[in-house]
Amino acid sequence: MFQNLLTAPLSVALLSASLCAAESEQPVGASSVVVKGAQVRILQEVELAARESGLIAEVHFKPGQFVEAGTVMAKLDDTQAQLKANEAQIEFAKSLENARSDVEIRAARKSLDVARAELLRAQEAVEQYAKSISKTEIDRLRLTTERAVLFIEQAELMARVAQLDSDLRKNQVAFAQHTLERHRVRSSISGIVVQVNFQDGEWVETGTTIARVLRLDRLRCEGRIDASLVDLTMVGRPVQITVQRPMRDAVTVTGTLTFVDPQINAIKKDVLVGAEFDNPKFVILPGMTAEIEISGSNDLAKKNETPATESEIN
Repeated sequence: MFQNLLTAPLSVALLSASLCAAESEQPVGASSVVVKGAQVRILQEVELAARESGLIAEVHFKPGQFVEAGTVMAKLDDTQAQLKANEAQIEFAKSLENARSDVEIRAARKSLDVARAELLRAQEAVEQYAKSISKTEIDRLRLTTERAVLFIEQAELMARVAQLDSDLRKNQVAFAQHTLERHRVRSSISGIVVQVNFQDGEWVETGTTIARVLRLDRLRCEGRIDASLVDLTMVGRPVQITVQRPMRDAVTVTGTLTFVDPQINAIKKDVLVGAEFDNPKFVILPGMTAEIEISGSNDLAKKNETPATESEIN
């Protein structure tokens, strides 16, 4: 009995060590991990710059307003560019009329028909009366006929050249429209205007930032975690992000792990991880602190094995 009392604690210790060893043998990412002290960051922002130099004619937005992607934020004075575009359009219309016209070809074909008819009548007259028309006149009529054939070829060549000229004018219209568009500053993303640097009547140079827009409907959350708890294969896993909001209740949203830094911090032995999530109502703002819970492979397996409920089936 005394021997049994001595061996009991040893058995418990061995069992505990075995369980710890089994847990340590689990692959990285088998269990969910939590990234504490994470921070919400901007996923996308743009600085909208002038693509031409000139006077600002119109500024359509103020800081704090929401803009859709493609919206004109500001317009530079485009009077000269508009005149160039109008001129190019007129030139194109004129060249298009020339390209569509077949008057020269029809006239050349008519001339050929007349020349052939004259030559034929002359040849028939010679057959009836050998000396009624001189050989010189016959040669002249034959030359006129051959020249009419060449005139048709020349008219067809001019028609092809006219078509090429029309294509060139069309390209010039597109270039003029492009130049005109360069006088407009459009937002490339949907978001909140946070900065407007110029007003109507001010001069800007090419490349000068006119406004800044932040995308808030989709954000990024970043934090650092021990390198032994994550690896690159975990990218794409679902996450739950709990965001602490000042003076308000915390908010939990779902997202996706999109980044695991392949470089380990040599001192702290941790890595940077990042997740993205939707924020359609703008309830979460950049700069807020959060926790990221990354789903483990065991959690995902259990979720897949869970039978569907009646409501899910229906």
